[in-house]
Order: sequence, then C-alpha cells, then structure tokens
Amino acid sequence: MTPALDLTKRVWTFRRSGVTAIGTWIRIEDRFRPCMVLIPADREYDDRLTPCVVTLDRAWIWSEDVGDPAQAAATAFQFAHALGFNAFDGPSVRRLAMFIADHLGDLLSIPPYDHSDAQTVAEITMTDPTTGKVTEAVLKE
Repeated sequence: MTPALDLTKRVWTFRRSGVTAIGTWIRIEDRFRPCMVLIPADREYDDRLTPCVVTLDRAWIWSEDVGDPAQAAATAFQFAHALGFNAFDGPSVRRLAMFIADHLGDLLSIPPYDHSDAQTVAEITMTDPTTGKVTEAVLKE
C-alpha cells in the first residue's frame, strides 16, 4: 500500500524564510487529494520531521476574502511550533500564514492524482453475449 504522504511525488516546490512548501497529494480514505505540505527547508530528508499539511477542504481559512483569520492564526501558530520556529514570535507566524496564503492558487491548480504508476493486479475482458461488444478493464492497486 502506498504511504499517506509521499513527498517524492511533487507538482511544485517553493522555499521562503526557512520553509519549503510542496504541492503533492495525501491519501485520505483510499483517495488521493491535493495538498500543500510545509516542512523546514533544511530538514527535507529527515525521517523524524512532522510535516504540516494544508488540505483543499481547509484551504479556505487562509483566504483573504472568505477566510477565518482566527483559525488561520491558530493553525499558523501550531505550524510554526511543529516546524521548529518560535511560535510566540508574531512576525514569524504572520510570515508563515502569508506564505501559505500566497500559494493557495498553486494548491488549487494541482491536478488529480495520476495512478499510472500503481501496480496492475488484474486485467478483465468482458464480452456481452447478446451484442458481442467487448469491454476491457485494468484493476490497479
């Protein structure tokens, strides 16, 4: 089974002020959904890091037009702490929140997940006995 979050599969990568933002997909309930992952820029290959994930269904809180500034601030505080920044430094937390808001359009532009690299587990050929129509399908992992 594929991991819930695979940072080797990327649509885009941005870096600013010690933070790397990665456009990728997260597996939720056996479906892959676009997300933005934030990690410390200098710890990209550290197995012990805690990634901060902005999913599409929660992206609205970061919007300047329809967002929820209180939720965005609280989440940015938690993200700053998880990323190893001083969460009590207001300017750092605001810069992190602005970084996320600046890349909401990039998050929304992530295409659906391509399952082409999934392993084929079965090939099916069905023939309708009345019409002779043949339908083929491939089942992937």
